Amino acid sequence: MSFIKYCQVAIIGAMSRYRSQVREAINRNTVISLALEQDFNAFLPVYDGGVDFILYRESDGVIRKVQLKSRWTIDRNYVGRDIWIAFPHSDDWYLMPHDEMVAQAEAEGITKTASWIDGGACSKPRPTLETIGSWWTWRMAEIAGVADAAAAQAPDK
Repeated sequence: MSFIKYCQVAIIGAMSRYRSQVREAINRNTVISLALEQDFNAFLPVYDGGVDFILYRESDGVIRKVQLKSRWTIDRNYVGRDIWIAFPHSDDWYLMPHDEMVAQAEAEGITKTASWIDGGACSKPRPTLETIGSWWTWRMAEIAGVADAAAAQAPDK
């Protein structure tokens, strides 16, 4: 491989990583903004051992260890660890207890698939309307609504 081709490949790889890191930062800030609306504070662990950030609400002592995903995802590594999965679907964000997601997957037969049995993880890129409806309890909010409300409360300059 020529040096120029090597540099092009390296630049494309770096740009791809950069884009994914930017997307993750945007998603993390979106979920944290939604959590702030629910009186949570956010803390970022020094080491990511399966928890991207921790939400804590002082008024009632609620703690959520959050793993951020780009869609509904379960992973054997999170079972029994009291981890909550934050994921978007359409214009909404959801924050669901991972172990309840696994129970839902078991009821739907998803844990009998090769991706779960052999790979230890599954995701739902195109969930059914029934599945989406079952997430309603865990819906955080539509980010546009939160942004509009914050803008409306901002003092005029």
